[in-house]
Amino acid sequence: MFIKQVEEQLSKMSEAEKDAWILSQARLLSEGRQQDFLISLSDEKKIMYMPSQSEIEEFCEKVESGELYLEYETHYYEFDGEGNYKDDWEAWYNDPFEAMIFLNRIFRGCHDLLILNEYKTAADILDRVCGLEFKMEEAEDSEDYAEDSLFTVLDADKEGMLSVNISDVGTDWVTAVVRMTDQWESKELANILVKIFQHPVCRKINPHILIGEAIPEGLFSHMQNILNSEIICAEIMFSKMFSETKYSHEKHLFETKLKRKQEMVLDIRLRCLEPVLKKSQQEASVLSSSWELLQELLDQLRFERYADDQWEIEEIRKICEALLKRGKFEQEDWELRKKILSDMIKHDYYKSYGYYEPMLELSKKMCIKPEEFLAYAEIMEESVYYKKNAAELYHQYGRDDKYVSYLEAHLGRESETYAALIAYYKEHNNFDRARQVAEQGLENCKDDLTDLFIYLLMDAKKNKDESRYRKLYSSAKRRRGADIVRIAQTLKGCL
Repeated sequence: MFIKQVEEQLSKMSEAEKDAWILSQARLLSEGRQQDFLISLSDEKKIMYMPSQSEIEEFCEKVESGELYLEYETHYYEFDGEGNYKDDWEAWYNDPFEAMIFLNRIFRGCHDLLILNEYKTAADILDRVCGLEFKMEEAEDSEDYAEDSLFTVLDADKEGMLSVNISDVGTDWVTAVVRMTDQWESKELANILVKIFQHPVCRKINPHILIGEAIPEGLFSHMQNILNSEIICAEIMFSKMFSETKYSHEKHLFETKLKRKQEMVLDIRLRCLEPVLKKSQQEASVLSSSWELLQELLDQLRFERYADDQWEIEEIRKICEALLKRGKFEQEDWELRKKILSDMIKHDYYKSYGYYEPMLELSKKMCIKPEEFLAYAEIMEESVYYKKNAAELYHQYGRDDKYVSYLEAHLGRESETYAALIAYYKEHNNFDRARQVAEQGLENCKDDLTDLFIYLLMDAKKNKDESRYRKLYSSAKRRRGADIVRIAQTLKGCL
């Protein structure tokens, strides 16, 4: 709307009026911006604040020759600024040539070039600049020497030295290339984009950002085929190079690159092409294909330091919700459901990925028959964390021997376990053992003793053992963990 209004106003102005307006704007410019204005007026560059292409090329050559570099500085601090004991080193990077300010102008300018439809210029500049590696020099006052390494644009982003978001830079790069579609065949463009998406600058963006762009037909399929081929070759090389290596930096880097390829394929398959959950149910088990897809997504998150803003998280949530909404778990093969339950327990319901609740809800739907619940209990029994849950399932589905065995083996300092065992023995008329458990609880427990005292007092009253009753009641009044008011009320209600 704004541009249309400007065009309408310009059409009403004479050439002399236009010239007068340009001159008035030029007179308002500060001295530092006058040269940029002149170059822009002569069409040598489109964006006034942006360095010219010759300036950018000169900058890149100086970086590559080492003439333009960054400084590494580190110091040891025994105490921090507030006087607290620190005993640690701090390191930072100095930018003596203001290279980062120059890069910020380039990146902001490239974004504005897209608005002006100068796609080739923006693409060429980003191709050149995004791959720059700065030489590191030791700062004059540094107390230690930096390793002989290079500093990339991605490192600058990690250190907070750029005012632009690195993912926005990557998005602009991809956009500039894609909008030059008249220059590329679909397969050629697919090859170019696969390389760009694997560049570190684009590590947080994925092919689905192309949805809505005027892309050549079959582009996503070509990208998928290229990546699948690269993955096969990479997996073969990985097996040959690192099959006997437990850990090395080279292995980690190789694995990270392989995972990036796999993530891109997954993004194309899930978000750019037909989603698995929309396939016909006659093709395969919905639960099987969905769980396989969940495993692929979870595998991608395995190498993330923080699982919070990755696109895979939302996809996992959608799949879990779709499975729960669909239901029909009784139509799925039990061995498949059993395997899924085993995976959930093995990975603690994927709690570390933030999926405990949806996975727990799924697990509740996996078992249908009593024997399936008992098999599930056996799976949980193997885990250190779910033995109690296994015992409760055993009790619910008739394996009281397993339930009692668990309780007997876990009579520690918590009264809850004693109370559960007492309730079981009372239900099966084994009052002697119930009494023994309650007495053992009074000796060992450190938390709430109220229910233990209530049972023993009622047992003494039932057996008309007045002496024991008085001793127990007197003890209950003295014990910190016994609620004597509740004990008295309960005994009064049972008289």
